[in-house]
Amino acid sequence: MRKKWNIRELSVRAKQLGNKYNLDPVVVQLLINREIDESEFLYFLNGTGYRAHSPDTLPDIGKASERITAAIKRKEKIVLFGDYDVDGLTSLAVFYDYIKDTAADFSFYVPHRIKEGFGLNRNALKMAKEGGAGLIISFDCGTNSYEEIEYASSLGIDTIVVDHHQPKTGRTPSYAFVNPKRKDSKYPFEYLSSAGVTFKLVQALKGRDCSHLLDLVALSIVCDVVPLRGENRYLLKEGIKLLRTTQRPSINALCSISGLKQDNVDVFHIGYILGPRINASGRVNTAYDALNMFLSKDSSSALKYAKMLDEHNRLRRGIESSVLKEAQDYVSADIEDNPVLVVYNEGWHHGILGIVASRLVDKYYRPAFVIGFNNGIGKGSARSIEGFNLMNALGHCENYLSGYGGHKKAAGIEILYKDVEGFRRIINEVARNVLKPTDLLPGIDIDLEIMFSQINESLVSNIYSLKPFGEGNPQPLFITRNVSIKQPPRKVTNGMYSIWVENSELTYEGVFFSRNNFSDIFNNGKSFDIVYSLEKNTYHNSIRLNIKDVHLS
Repeated sequence: MRKKWNIRELSVRAKQLGNKYNLDPVVVQLLINREIDESEFLYFLNGTGYRAHSPDTLPDIGKASERITAAIKRKEKIVLFGDYDVDGLTSLAVFYDYIKDTAADFSFYVPHRIKEGFGLNRNALKMAKEGGAGLIISFDCGTNSYEEIEYASSLGIDTIVVDHHQPKTGRTPSYAFVNPKRKDSKYPFEYLSSAGVTFKLVQALKGRDCSHLLDLVALSIVCDVVPLRGENRYLLKEGIKLLRTTQRPSINALCSISGLKQDNVDVFHIGYILGPRINASGRVNTAYDALNMFLSKDSSSALKYAKMLDEHNRLRRGIESSVLKEAQDYVSADIEDNPVLVVYNEGWHHGILGIVASRLVDKYYRPAFVIGFNNGIGKGSARSIEGFNLMNALGHCENYLSGYGGHKKAAGIEILYKDVEGFRRIINEVARNVLKPTDLLPGIDIDLEIMFSQINESLVSNIYSLKPFGEGNPQPLFITRNVSIKQPPRKVTNGMYSIWVENSELTYEGVFFSRNNFSDIFNNGKSFDIVYSLEKNTYHNSIRLNIKDVHLS
């Protein structure tokens, strides 16, 4: 699918700020494009001058701390209730670091994705009551569980919600509601992961620095796809440093079973290698295998659970492949008529629906809902594109839904089979009012048009200083026009081609992946416009272009 090129221009402000800070205007424009405040320029480029925020301004942080401390002193039974994904599990692991050293009477509860679904549920609350619990602390869930929290209260159980999801209305009826997205929150940064919020709670409870937990927080930041700016950037950078050196048994085992050199772990490895293995436990079985790995005190125990996660991941890939093939068959029948894809079937495994939805968005560039039904009751996952806020859209479809929740780009729904076609109709009506036809063409956001003469070691070094790249801080992309071929494409590995290209009398090596089919374009023209990122070729100590898209000039 041909992509739209959204090209930024070098602004007057970039030139002015470049003069002010003695920086290359191109580098300044990259910072402006990422909406980085001028006061954070030097932190982004050299890592200095940034201080993490105190937990004191998080809403209800004092109230939550006091209630937890009182529960421990009174020997109340405490249930630590966490979501089954990476963010929820690392939240539990972070809080465990605090509570294990107290005299608390506590237990864990992670709901079964298939049998119970997301968040607090009545059966779990009944079990907590039967076990004598007086306090439940919910991590990475609970923000919109109004009925469940009121039910817990009727059972005589207090609830503390530690979460980062967007509240639908007001606040929960919980005893304490620690969430930086609350409308009345005075915390300076609202985009923490739940493990990040839990980290702040543990800081407040311990009254000291807890940076030894940032390896766990880093996992949550990447896997929950929160914006990599502000405090998240700081926590992630420090967390990756720790991930590379930590002796935490769970991290050591996870890297070992994944075949990773721990001292090389980066954002890519977290998001595409470690994260999927952690998540696979809750997708195809229960998440307790992943939780037990995080709680392991020795390497042999951690390795045992890590091997289980690896097997779960193999099973997950097989199920995902089967469901994806069926989903694509359904999509091809009505993609021309509907801006939103709604595919469903009886028996589709609930644990992989979100992954399949992401694959459909990648292939067709449309919001996608993938729903699996069991005896007329459906659970679905949705993923979206730029310009289509799922939570806003689902608000117009409430009459057809048993429940929903999530973020603007990722959400979950519950629906009855009899309502699914009505839902499909309404969600597409909403989309037609929101999305223009051009919104359904995938785009590439290009930071700047430059000539090869503007590429140098200093520029590449400054780009590398902007790492880690991810949500809210994408890898910088450039466009150069009227590029000619100095040496045609040749395959260097099974999946990669190398090509030498020339512009303004300078020649650089470019690389691209065979799946992009750029060879056909390069072999059928003389002059090209190329979109690329800049990277260091450490083997040859040179700069090369990682080509992302190409058009004939």
